[in-house]
Amino acid sequence: MSDILRLAKRVLMTVTLLMVGTTPCLAGTQLQLHTLEQIASNKTITLGYQDDAFPFSWLNGNSPAGYSIDICNSIVSALKTKLQLKKLNVKWIKANSASQFVLIKNHMADIMCIPAFYSKSRHSISEFSLPFYFSSTRFVMRKNESNDNLAELSGHSVLVKSGTLYVEQLQKVNAANDLDINIQLDTNNITAFNELKNGEYSALISSTVLLKGMIAQTPNPEDYKLSDIALSAPLPAGLLLPLHDKEFKEFVDDTLSSLMTSNEFTALYNKWFQSPIAPQAINLNIPMSDNLKALTATKKKISFDYEKYN
Repeated sequence: MSDILRLAKRVLMTVTLLMVGTTPCLAGTQLQLHTLEQIASNKTITLGYQDDAFPFSWLNGNSPAGYSIDICNSIVSALKTKLQLKKLNVKWIKANSASQFVLIKNHMADIMCIPAFYSKSRHSISEFSLPFYFSSTRFVMRKNESNDNLAELSGHSVLVKSGTLYVEQLQKVNAANDLDINIQLDTNNITAFNELKNGEYSALISSTVLLKGMIAQTPNPEDYKLSDIALSAPLPAGLLLPLHDKEFKEFVDDTLSSLMTSNEFTALYNKWFQSPIAPQAINLNIPMSDNLKALTATKKKISFDYEKYN
């Protein structure tokens, strides 16, 4: 009887070990997404947009428009060809700087057509496409109050959009320099800039390119001064993609690589940053950065290492 019991225990241990050994594999299989298959099956792709991120993603009338919207439209066109679909429906879903991560994590959107600036913590929530823009962080003030000394902002209320990297950047600067900046949060760039204009806050922190866009959209852009000093080095911005879907990321990156190494990309960049933008005919006059030039100069497939920005 004891021999039978010993044999039974050995069998039980073996089965247990096999189950433990295979559990991670099963978990990995469950985590692996198949976005391409879902899009092909539904004949629909869901794209996220913002209405306040001019000139990347904003509403022109009732339709999303902008630099990153055009990039997403190029991906949709390539996807339609890859999946051999006569028609691919596009469903747009509105997001903001914070909710975009929730939407992509919960698979409520396939791509966020919004410039998402990279950080290590963000990368744990979502995947990033190849970057298509680089920008530093600065602040804007009303011209009659402007200066480039952050210490002068001590004791003042400064506005930052919630869900952005700028919050953490300003907190670090505040702590490192023993400043007493009162950090206030807003959820929309348009309302935030209006609050600055009305004198409710002393400064507004954001990416350089978005601040230039906000200033250019005002009736009196000469009334505002963008800081010469930057709170950060230029950071890469990509599209947010679902985690655990290598096939979909490879497709998006391959499409972006083909676009960004073509003459079409220069024309696309110039359309949004060096030409009048309807309906206000705003020309931002922002030349392509050295970082973006270097990335697109290759005639080979583009690769990019985000980890050096950790």
